[in-house]
Amino acid sequence: MKSRISKIHMVKLGLLLLFLIFQVGSVKSENLRSLVNLKGYWKFSIGDDPQWANPNYNDSKWQKVFVPDSWETNGFEDYNGYAWYRKTFELNQSYNREFVYLRMGKIDDVDEVFVNGKLVGASGNFPPRMKTAYDIPRMYPVPVSLLREDGKNTIAVRVYDEILDGGIISGDIGLFLDLDQIKMDVDLSGYWNFEINKTVDKGNLNCVNYRKGKIFVPGFWETRGYNDYDGKAVYTKSFSYPSDLSRDDKVLVLGVIDDEDEVYLNGDKLRVLRAKQDRRSSYANSNYATFRAYEIPDGLLNRSNGNEIEVIVTDHMGPGGIYRGPIGITNRDRAEALLQREYKDNRSNVQKFFDYWFD
Repeated sequence: MKSRISKIHMVKLGLLLLFLIFQVGSVKSENLRSLVNLKGYWKFSIGDDPQWANPNYNDSKWQKVFVPDSWETNGFEDYNGYAWYRKTFELNQSYNREFVYLRMGKIDDVDEVFVNGKLVGASGNFPPRMKTAYDIPRMYPVPVSLLREDGKNTIAVRVYDEILDGGIISGDIGLFLDLDQIKMDVDLSGYWNFEINKTVDKGNLNCVNYRKGKIFVPGFWETRGYNDYDGKAVYTKSFSYPSDLSRDDKVLVLGVIDDEDEVYLNGDKLRVLRAKQDRRSSYANSNYATFRAYEIPDGLLNRSNGNEIEVIVTDHMGPGGIYRGPIGITNRDRAEALLQREYKDNRSNVQKFFDYWFD
């Protein structure tokens, strides 16, 4: 006898399908603290003038647009070309960090971002070597030394749009701290040596975060000046291990990597530490959305001779690199808690469907 699906089950299925559609691509797991929310109205002008990066420039006659949204939606229909955004904000606290993270969402097509007149990040290439970065989430490290804790700060964003919608389109817009990064026993975020079969884009040479032969981690390498690159890159970092910390039951956390990676510590290849529900998976270090953690054998960390990590990353298409934190060494309990949280929040939509349907 054929089984019948009740109307209740049909409604349940329909609601779930809608849920899955809107959940595709969502990320819930990052433990971020918002320092400044920059969503809302920004000053805006079409055209292009390098003086507009100056924090003292008088933009009182500029129009206002809402960010994030395309400039077409804000009333500039059918406009393609250069435009600038400006916004001021104040800080009323200090941060015991060298960098905070400026998130600018997705910008269509190309951008340069200035904080208090200094270039802190650029993605894509402006004409005449036009290269879009419309689908790359922007996250630029901002040196805390650039920020005025007791006064007005200014962000200026230069944008070029080639076709269709343009501007600061979507995503989280603001300054953030990664709270999980702060909890690492050894903080490995920051500059890593970087070997890649591509030279940095010229537009990034004047960026305050550019260092020859190095890259700031975490972040897509496209937002660090290596646009439109698919292939292999090698990250290495030397570090000292504190003498007062145990060398047992330690885990190397590398956030999320796009796409595949191999990880070595002091010449030894490290084994993947998986979430408890994911013990049988063979894709823990080859999935662009999977959180990475690696078991460090007891005694492998050196207290006196220094240590070196090597991460070989292969990207097949789209953005690439060690793109999301935290990055560091922590104890096994904390690493497993991070893995479980990530697994719970980011397991496949198919698994969510089966869990919901057969509950």
